[in-house]
Amino acid sequence: MRLCTLGTSHGATEQGRACSCNLLTVNGAHYLFDCGGYVEGKLCDLNISFADLRCAFITHMHEDHAGTLSAIIKRFNHYIPESDAFLKVFMPEENGICAFKNWIEALHMVSVEKRASFTLVSEGMIYEDENIKVTAIRTQHLMNGVFPSYAYMVETADKRFLYTGDLNPDFHDYPEILYNKDFDAVLCELVHFNVEKNMDCFLKTKTKQLIFTHMGLHNIPKIEAALDRFPYPVHIARDNAFYHI
Repeated sequence: MRLCTLGTSHGATEQGRACSCNLLTVNGAHYLFDCGGYVEGKLCDLNISFADLRCAFITHMHEDHAGTLSAIIKRFNHYIPESDAFLKVFMPEENGICAFKNWIEALHMVSVEKRASFTLVSEGMIYEDENIKVTAIRTQHLMNGVFPSYAYMVETADKRFLYTGDLNPDFHDYPEILYNKDFDAVLCELVHFNVEKNMDCFLKTKTKQLIFTHMGLHNIPKIEAALDRFPYPVHIARDNAFYHI
C-alpha cells in the first residue's frame, strides 16, 4: 500500500500546495480520497494512469474536497478507451450526487453513466474488491453533524489505514476505532487541531505512523514543537509526497 498526498493545503490553495486530495495505490490499482485540488494535473505530472483509477471517495461536500472531480470524470468520458476503465464515485450527500450529475451534463459530457457510477455513502462497509475493503465512519464536521461527513478506513490482507477527512473543531468525533484497533498509518487533518486540547486523542491512537495534512502553514511550527510528545513517528505532509504503508 502506497499513499501519495497530492494536495495538503487547508480550505484554500497556497503557493505549491493544493487543496485536499490523496491517492492510495494497492497492487497497481489507484483510489482517490477527496478531490479538492487540481487532481487531473497532479496525476498527469506523476505519470499516473487514469485507466487504473478505480474509485473516488469524497469525505464531505465542501469545495476544497470535491471541487475538481469533474476533471476526473472528463478523463473517463473522453480520453480513456471505453473498454479500459470505469470509475466508481462515492459521495456523502444525495444532493451532491444530483448537483454533480447536473453539472457534468451542463458541461456536455454525454453518456457518463457508461463510464462512471455514483453511490451514496452510508456508515459501514461501502466498497470491496480484490485489493481493499473500505469502511465509512460518520463524523460531525458539517454543522455539528447536520450534514454527513465521513472518515474512511481502508483494509488490505495485511494493512490497515484510516483517513479522517475533516473533523469537528473540538475533535469530539475523532474516530474511536483508532483507540481499539491497530493501524499501519493514519492520515489526519490538521486545520481544526489544537495541540493542547487534542493531544490526548493521539496519545491513545494505535498506529505505527501519523501523517498530518490539510493544514495552514501557521500550524506547522506548533506541531514541530510537539513532535517529541507523540508515541510514534509523525510526518507533516507535503504535496506529492509518497508514504509506504
